[in-house]
Amino acid sequence: MTAPVGRRPGSDERKKAVKRYFQITPDEHDRTRARHQQQAAVVSVVVAGSLLLVGIQVLAILVAMLALVLALQGLSGMADYRRRLAAAEPKPSDQEMDDTLKEDLHAAAERAMRRLGLTRNDLELHSDEVDPPAEARRRPRLADQGRGPLVVFGPSNRARGRSGADRVWRFTLYDVMVICPTGHHLGIYKCVLDFASGSRKDEETYEFHYTDVVGVLTRTRERAELGLELVYSSSIAVPLHRTMTREFEIVVSSGDRSAIVVGIRDDERLDQQLVLQESGIDRVTAAVRRMLRAKKGAPTR
Repeated sequence: MTAPVGRRPGSDERKKAVKRYFQITPDEHDRTRARHQQQAAVVSVVVAGSLLLVGIQVLAILVAMLALVLALQGLSGMADYRRRLAAAEPKPSDQEMDDTLKEDLHAAAERAMRRLGLTRNDLELHSDEVDPPAEARRRPRLADQGRGPLVVFGPSNRARGRSGADRVWRFTLYDVMVICPTGHHLGIYKCVLDFASGSRKDEETYEFHYTDVVGVLTRTRERAELGLELVYSSSIAVPLHRTMTREFEIVVSSGDRSAIVVGIRDDERLDQQLVLQESGIDRVTAAVRRMLRAKKGAPTR
């Protein structure tokens, strides 16, 4: 698998390609309008010349002035259309964006293992153990790491999002959580992924004894501060009116929570439930719960 929009993290090629993906493509009607204005300007010049030949000078001057206005509007409109088109096209495909994100999540998983001082042999629950074979074929998780740790991701605060041709939403910023279950403790790594550059910031690591983990859950709540900018069409970008998020959380006895957004909907417009990239959050949650019950000596079923 290659990542056409990211030959390497931080490259100008990648930054420009990702920026184009999230840029609104100008409407074809904008170009048509500018062309019609230019054509009208040519016609007005001909009319002004004809009026001048028959001696109607005042009207000829007025029509000539109209021609000048139309010509300037047409030239300005066409230049603006071409500038916006160059900034938005050609876009990388949805699949190219997903392939690049998959590589970024793999890099985050490797970074987590290094930061926590772990190897794959230290893990007692691996990513490929989350899915039953049939489910793995039907709905593969974008964040699957094979024999690596579990990875959960979702849109970050203040991210810009756009719905692709497949109606799946993709974002400029992602919160990433890497879960590393070992024989003695639960290691967690968190960061914010800047998708345009592939860089990670706000890195955090935690190590919890299993006895300190009191809950692994998902919950729905209002998140007015999430502040996503969502591009709904080729012409407008609007915020959600009342953002309701579904969040995956790991809660410890101290009351601390490690949470990440895994679902979004608009509570005032129920048809606006965003389809996010496949993270398999329900299967991940169930697998971590089973492991915790086993570690604490409780029945696994």
